[in-house]
Amino acid sequence: MPIPLLIENTAGGDNAMARHLDRIGRLWEAVHRADGAESVGFCLDTCHAHAGGNGLTGLVDRIRAITGRIDLLHVNDSRDSFNSGADRHANLGDGQCDPEGLVEVVAQADAPVMLETPGGVPEHITDLGWLRARL
Repeated sequence: MPIPLLIENTAGGDNAMARHLDRIGRLWEAVHRADGAESVGFCLDTCHAHAGGNGLTGLVDRIRAITGRIDLLHVNDSRDSFNSGADRHANLGDGQCDPEGLVEVVAQADAPVMLETPGGVPEHITDLGWLRARL
């Protein structure tokens, strides 16, 4: 059974292969010219998108226009400002991501969600409650 490989957007590095949408597009084109491309999917990370300068509102459609898919979501807020390049996750509602954009990504992606926020079980329960209350 083949194991899928998921490419995830990144937060930092002006020349990173998966920070800016045009670079994700170039990477996606190259991957899909290779053998085994059917086993490659895409993971969208909300903190990485925010810190990488990609607004969350409308992001699901922009990513799907490039990749045709979103296979997994890493949902988290960002400790740092928009386009900072810093990959520092924060609890939902405690960071600098647009809260409406976070909820929109989850609602529209139609993909499994992995909560990637700081803390332990109590903090994660709070984050899930924050998200559920807004969906």
